[in-house]
Amino acid sequence: MRTLILIGTALGLGAGLVCTSLFAWWLSYPVRFTTGYVGSGAGRMESVDPIPFLVAGLIISACLGATAGYAAAHRGWRLTRHDA
Repeated sequence: MRTLILIGTALGLGAGLVCTSLFAWWLSYPVRFTTGYVGSGAGRMESVDPIPFLVAGLIISACLGATAGYAAAHRGWRLTRHDA
């Protein structure tokens, strides 16, 4: 049971790291939001710090992976070879 939970956690964490790195790469490009008429000042938009969202995504993905591993182990899936 512990093996499946650890594998699920590792897969979830790995997927979260891939998504986080892609999101961080996307954030590295300059983004400009405009609304309203150009020069009217109506196009201002406040931005928030993305780091808490990135950390939460990693934690949630690892927890989802652990939950999936626990569910798989609880249903009786095994990762060992049985001789016939």
